[in-house]
Amino acid sequence: MRRTGKTKQLANSGIGRITARPDYLAVASTGRKWVTPSFILQANPDDNKTPARVGFTVSKKVGNAVRRSRARRRLKEAAAISFPAKAPDGWGFVLIGRASAVDYPFDKMCADMRWALAKLAANADLKASRPSRKPARGNK
Repeated sequence: MRRTGKTKQLANSGIGRITARPDYLAVASTGRKWVTPSFILQANPDDNKTPARVGFTVSKKVGNAVRRSRARRRLKEAAAISFPAKAPDGWGFVLIGRASAVDYPFDKMCADMRWALAKLAANADLKASRPSRKPARGNK
């Protein structure tokens, strides 16, 4: 039986929260992502019409607990501002904080978040793979 996360909301925005590990793994397994200087946005499109959900994670690579918490708080606030207008219903998102999220200009972070949401919704991350130009081994 699959465990689902608690139903939390993101700071009066109407956006749901992802809190359970299986939900994080489900979003990561799709391979859909958009990379910015301050965060990585992973996406999992779904067909249902529930509100969008978002989860946050910041690894120890970012720094000590104070820096990680600051990066997470900044990401949460940027998501509360950007997600209600741009996040498609039914999608699951995971924001992974990067080291620059602590010092990155907040208005630029919000703009990057809106840009990443628009690109993921437009399937800009799904590029057709090009054939390799390297010859096969053994052929000269």
